[in-house]
Amino acid sequence: MSLRGCFGCLKFLVFVVNFLFWLFGLGVMAVSLWLLFDQQLYLQSIGAHQTDYYIGTYIILGIGGIMTLVGFLGCCGAWKESTWMLGTFFILLIFIFIGEIAVGALIYLQEAPYKDVISRSVEATVKRKYHSNSTATTQTFDLIQEGLRCCGHNEPLDWARSVYNGHSQDQLREIGIPHNSKTPTNNGITIFNIPESCCKLPSTADCFAAVTKVEPGRIPSDKIYTKGCSEALIDFVDLHFIYLIAVGGGVVVLQLIGMVFSLCLCCALRRIEDFKA
Repeated sequence: MSLRGCFGCLKFLVFVVNFLFWLFGLGVMAVSLWLLFDQQLYLQSIGAHQTDYYIGTYIILGIGGIMTLVGFLGCCGAWKESTWMLGTFFILLIFIFIGEIAVGALIYLQEAPYKDVISRSVEATVKRKYHSNSTATTQTFDLIQEGLRCCGHNEPLDWARSVYNGHSQDQLREIGIPHNSKTPTNNGITIFNIPESCCKLPSTADCFAAVTKVEPGRIPSDKIYTKGCSEALIDFVDLHFIYLIAVGGGVVVLQLIGMVFSLCLCCALRRIEDFKA
């Protein structure tokens, strides 16, 4: 009677662990699909790294799909008391574990290019994607500037050469382009406008005065954020990287528990089959 109770408890634990694994796989798939098909994400405009962005996202989608399939297989194996399903689940989980180690090593080795991707993405947003006809992108970047207390790519002056200040897309694709006549001038000094989201106190009269007809060299640092958003985003990622490690560690622990429990359940089922024979 006690053995039957232990077997039922083990079966329940295997099912719960695999159900959690299945849910996590669905979550990974949902996030990767959002990254692929949400055209408003300014992170998709990353220049030379755009191919790497999509390749990486497809890899994440594939991992999520495999995790979902494996979790479903483990749930069915535990519920149906199928030794071949549990055995297949165990083997696939080993391959996933090896793949996760490889991906983790790749992310660690690609740390510098990853930061370069963030920098290029922010630069593309400031120069080309932030304008009145791109509402979602503009709102997203406004939230970034307000939340991270930053302005522009490297500094507020970056807004001087942007679609936001009247430059065309073709002009901004060239390197080293000078300020042209589309940017208003005052006594021969180039002036430009800055988004209100750069203000320390937005939606105020002081803010409007600070971001309108700004002269290079006379940016009011007491009213406008001066830190670039590339640096701010990289600092934000570095600061919260520990949470990503914690999530990854939790998944690994969940996998190890699932492997141990499924192996124990599989062995118990085989003993029951041998006893019946």
